[in-house]
Amino acid sequence: MGYAAGVRAYRDAVASLDVGDLTDHYTRGLGWFNEVFGPRVRDTLTALTGGAWDLSGHDLFAAGSDVDLMAHVVESALLHDEPVRVFPGDWYGFRVGSSRPERVVFADDARGALACACIPSVRNGHVTRELADFLHGAERCLLNINLFPTLAPAERRAVAGELAEVLPRSLVSVSFSRGFGLTASQLGVLLAPRAFARLDLDEVGRVDALRREEVSAWLRARGLPVVETGSYYVRSFRVDGDVPAHLAPLARDGVVRLCLKPATVGER
Repeated sequence: MGYAAGVRAYRDAVASLDVGDLTDHYTRGLGWFNEVFGPRVRDTLTALTGGAWDLSGHDLFAAGSDVDLMAHVVESALLHDEPVRVFPGDWYGFRVGSSRPERVVFADDARGALACACIPSVRNGHVTRELADFLHGAERCLLNINLFPTLAPAERRAVAGELAEVLPRSLVSVSFSRGFGLTASQLGVLLAPRAFARLDLDEVGRVDALRREEVSAWLRARGLPVVETGSYYVRSFRVDGDVPAHLAPLARDGVVRLCLKPATVGER
């Protein structure tokens, strides 16, 4: 389901992008994720529940999609021989990422198991007494918050209050696609091909040439070997003698690998 508000939010977000956002997503981006986005997600969910949920003790993790995240959780449970139960009639997506889907069982009893369910259930759009009992009886819970924002405020508050007791032993997966109407997993399919069709590869090539020069200069200035072939993004070396302690985190099988991100982002 799409919303005009969602389109406006995406346009504003795209307009705020700069090259640094795409270059520094592992560093500056990770800081933004933990320091800005994380508190915003917690505050938003707390507001949606009418204050019934306290998520201050929950850590935040990112995944390509809610299915990716849940597949990792379910697979980890199965690897440790933990039973996995899905509420009858709920989302088949809890099974699709597993290497052993036959062990992800639809059942109404999750005692001693990892209980999986959407909130509200995609079985009928509600959190019924049966679903609540299923979650309360479980050892741990995997809750997919997908259609939850579409509930009326009073119903959201009542549902959140009913499930507050299971929250401390739950992993909460937030789907931006359904309840928030942001179709997150589909957006890449929509935007990436359009951007690709508009991408000026000649300009990209000119920037790569400048970055290649910058990397070579950086290596020379530090007395490191310069190899002009290959991608400037990765350079690796074998160290004579012991690997210095400050380089140890970069060493694998006796090879020190550098991933280089030159500062040049446009033509001089």
